[in-house]
Amino acid sequence: MTKNYDRRAFALAYLQAQPDYADRFIDDKAESDALHTHRKQVLKGLESLFGLELTFEGVSDRTDGSVLFMMFTSAARNHLAIQPSGILEGGLLVKVLERAGQDEPVLKSMGRSLDLRNQLLESYVDTMEPLVGILLGERADAVFTSADLRGLGVDDTEPRA
Repeated sequence: MTKNYDRRAFALAYLQAQPDYADRFIDDKAESDALHTHRKQVLKGLESLFGLELTFEGVSDRTDGSVLFMMFTSAARNHLAIQPSGILEGGLLVKVLERAGQDEPVLKSMGRSLDLRNQLLESYVDTMEPLVGILLGERADAVFTSADLRGLGVDDTEPRA
């Protein structure tokens, strides 16, 4: 499947390449390491295509690059600090709540919390996207594809165990 990579996808690739990023639970350390290595390779490929390394050194030659990157990394840190609920298996919990007659209000509240968490995650990406655009300058509207990455020797297909 061909993916398109605009500046928002570039910002997301930065987040996904960070050691603290977790978008799904992986019990197998080898699988987790392979996924992290893969995501770092995709980020490096995108940095090459966009002509911008998302590091302090990589943005230092841009007008106000260091200041903009400080805000970018602050938003990234805040995004990465948001934790999931920690409830992996809710079946028993739901049964207990049903017996207590409190399943509806508790599940409704948890649903609202999940919605707010997702909105907060998106808001940090919404902050990062225009900052990347400013740093990219004339290349702010560039869009690359999976084929462009393959041309650099980077396969953007996530590894599966």
